Amino acid sequence: MSTKLFAAMYGMEHYHGVEALNVGDTLFLVKDPDNRVDREAIKVVVPPIGTVGYIVNHPHLTPHGCWTGSGIYDAFRQQTCAKVRFAMKDMIIVELIEMMYVPVPHMDRFISDWQSREKA
Repeated sequence: MSTKLFAAMYGMEHYHGVEALNVGDTLFLVKDPDNRVDREAIKVVVPPIGTVGYIVNHPHLTPHGCWTGSGIYDAFRQQTCAKVRFAMKDMIIVELIEMMYVPVPHMDRFISDWQSREKA
């Protein structure tokens, strides 16, 4: 990705809280087409913790300079990576990065296994 894309996360309080993430952490963004509330939902996953939140997908809640979930939905296929760039009291800002720069072996298998468990 030649242009820097930033997105905000929300919903961390329903999972592990903002405290579970630190600036510089690598996260995985996974499309969640089975989400009943938002058909363009993007789930944020940290192996081996699991889901830690979602990308904000409402234009009035998205911070200035960040993309909505639907704005970046077509920027990747099923999954991509992001780095935590800013951590605030109740919000995390991430930058999308290319998958090839993240050395995590067997990530595709991890994501598909995780998605199977989520559907069960």
